[in-house]
Amino acid sequence: MAMFGSGAANPASAPQDPQGGGRSHLVAGTRIVGDISAPGLLEIQGEVKGRVMADSVVIEERGTVDGEVQAAAIGVKGTFTGHLNGGIIRVHSSARLSGTIRYDTLSIESGSEITATCEKAKTAR
Repeated sequence: MAMFGSGAANPASAPQDPQGGGRSHLVAGTRIVGDISAPGLLEIQGEVKGRVMADSVVIEERGTVDGEVQAAAIGVKGTFTGHLNGGIIRVHSSARLSGTIRYDTLSIESGSEITATCEKAKTAR
């Protein structure tokens, strides 16, 4: 079974890739301990313990991240513990999130479970 691959998971619910760098998947059942850096959109259905950097990141319902995520657009549908640092962050109703959130734009759907400190990113003047 491949860890990364191309496919069409639900593009309507994923953050748009601002750089056009493609789409990568961390499939269910895969576990990574360490750092991941990927161009374009990274969809996580497996488990990551470490730092994730991409243009856009979606933690799918079965996905789990413990660590840090940094991206221009982040969608959380699964479980996240740690530090989120993003431009546009969307927390879906299925999300379970704890830690800190630093954002430009934050959207939280009803039903999500959140225990976090939220901080709006400061804009340069």
